[in-house]
Amino acid sequence: MQQRQCLILQGESLWLNEQALALYHKASDTQRLYLSDADQASSVAVPIKQATQYLGRELVLVVFDCCQPFSADALGAIIGSLKAGGALVLLLSNTFNGLWLARLIEVAADYTESIHHVKQSETLPMLALDIDTSKPTSVQPSVEQQQAIEAVLKVVSGHRRRPLLISSDRGRGKTALLGMAAAALLNLGKTKLLVTGPAKANSDALFEHANLALPAAVKTPRGLQWQDGKIEFVAPDLLLKTKPAADLLIVDEAAAIPLHMLEQLLQSYARVVFSSTLHGYEGTGRGFALAFKKTLDTHTPGWRSLSLTQPIRWADNDRLEKFSFDALLLNAEPVAAESVAEANMQNVQFEWLSREQLLANEALLRQVFGLMVLAHYRTRPSDLQMMLDRDDISIAVLRYQDNVVATVWLVDEPALDADLASKVFAGERRLKGQLLPQSLLAHAGLPDAGDYHYKRIIRIAVHPELHSKGLGSLLLTQLKQAMRGKTDLIGTSYAMDERVCEFWLKNGLKPVRLGQHLDQVTGSVSVLMLLPISGRGKVLFDKAEQSLSEQWPYLLQRQLKWLPVNQLICLNQAVLAFEQHVTDSEQLQIECFAYAQRSLESTEIALWKWLSGAIGKQALEKVESKAKTALMLVLMQQRDISDVVTSLGFNGRGELLAVLRQAVSEALSAASPVDTK
Repeated sequence: MQQRQCLILQGESLWLNEQALALYHKASDTQRLYLSDADQASSVAVPIKQATQYLGRELVLVVFDCCQPFSADALGAIIGSLKAGGALVLLLSNTFNGLWLARLIEVAADYTESIHHVKQSETLPMLALDIDTSKPTSVQPSVEQQQAIEAVLKVVSGHRRRPLLISSDRGRGKTALLGMAAAALLNLGKTKLLVTGPAKANSDALFEHANLALPAAVKTPRGLQWQDGKIEFVAPDLLLKTKPAADLLIVDEAAAIPLHMLEQLLQSYARVVFSSTLHGYEGTGRGFALAFKKTLDTHTPGWRSLSLTQPIRWADNDRLEKFSFDALLLNAEPVAAESVAEANMQNVQFEWLSREQLLANEALLRQVFGLMVLAHYRTRPSDLQMMLDRDDISIAVLRYQDNVVATVWLVDEPALDADLASKVFAGERRLKGQLLPQSLLAHAGLPDAGDYHYKRIIRIAVHPELHSKGLGSLLLTQLKQAMRGKTDLIGTSYAMDERVCEFWLKNGLKPVRLGQHLDQVTGSVSVLMLLPISGRGKVLFDKAEQSLSEQWPYLLQRQLKWLPVNQLICLNQAVLAFEQHVTDSEQLQIECFAYAQRSLESTEIALWKWLSGAIGKQALEKVESKAKTALMLVLMQQRDISDVVTSLGFNGRGELLAVLRQAVSEALSAASPVDTK
């Protein structure tokens, strides 16, 4: 196969567009793409934000305009669509800004045999594009693809609940082999195959290869029909809502689908194949694999994995792929485990890192970014761009013998102009990038929240070999000391997870607001937490904490009505002064409910007040999990009794009441004599 090429053109916008159009018209309509938001290119260009719609296509020419607000994610996405013999043309202004692009040029200098950097006064090299407009009439799978196809067939014919995870880098033919496997299954008599993924356009190659294997198949709006069988694409949200029956569910580009949705799909379908890109624009597959494999281990311990290494779309030693990995840090990893095995709280050093330090030290940059790649599986090239280009981002690390073992990234959110803050509070303006004051003003209802200076933690990670050694807490302790006199409050916002919540609580942060909608990635409610640094920051912190406490009973029955019980218990323990005072009369009511036959309806308020305090005192520790869940659903979230009976599998209201009485009696017995009176 021919090598792919890259041409970096640098000059004035008019010249850049002229050269780009001349190259663009050398390729056929179906094999070329011009990505730009510039007005002068609008006649042929596609907006850069639409780059992901071209995933799965095979292009011979891509023109990418770097002169507009640059998108590292879009560049990472579109490089994978170029086939062998194709060319990537990057348009770069003479006055480009940003360390990210400066680094891109520096990395390109190491690839002079395949990447040509040409300035306006210089002669352009000849680009020999490998243009082939013919369509294949059949495709023979590679050895690796054939092995993967057989593994897919085994998912359908073998034991239930043994899903397959196929992973590889881009261009290895994952989606194509899934299409071939789907065609083979229809040939074997299977009638209903479902495909899901981030978008149907991303799975076009699957249907194309299935069609090549089944030329007589009829295309339908949702897929292919062949004899009595069909292959259909269904969007993930619709799939979970309708749950249609299927002989096999194929989840294409699983790393681009929220983890909580993947877990629900795993529980809903007995025969599933997942495919995932290891190093891609959408977030690293390595971090995804670490997170998703835990889910697979929990729900389907018999799952299998398979990796593809042989490129199908380009040559084995493709230099453009290597360049994209280096430029976008798609393959960044933390330092080797053996180099930091002896790190502990006594022998690590806290240090701030400047962007210039990171740019000047590639090994250091890879260590810092590599930690984020593993810790946050949605880490993208745009996170690297943000780290290098934004003036309001600060980066601190813990180092052991010059090796980075932990890192935290913060964004600066300064005090607001009084008029602007007033408009945000009134709902007339929305802040971009200042999440803490925006949320506290517009949603928590604190009119003076714009008067304060915040530092928001946007990322934190500890080397995976050093978890549970206190380094994350040490990093935050050092950070808090470094911030004294420089800010009023430190805050963070994250999708609720009880382990994450417990970490922040242990380090002094407290919840002050919960989101009104579920996080799109995790399916959890978002939590905003604060820690006061200055005396004046403590004033706002107390107001925010008290406000959430007062709203808590209402939130439990409205916005948090469907919050998982384990998350509810964790948050409930943290909400300030939520415990209600139980009177002697109410205590007697509770005991009569637990040990006699007093009705739930006549004791509900007393039980609600008692339970709010029992959670904080850990009085429910000895209560069986199902009974504890029933208590929380009925009393704290005010769920309908019939719904609780159904969801928990009780044999009617009577059994539920018996379980509730037993749970309350066990909790009372576990409490101190003072508590039970």
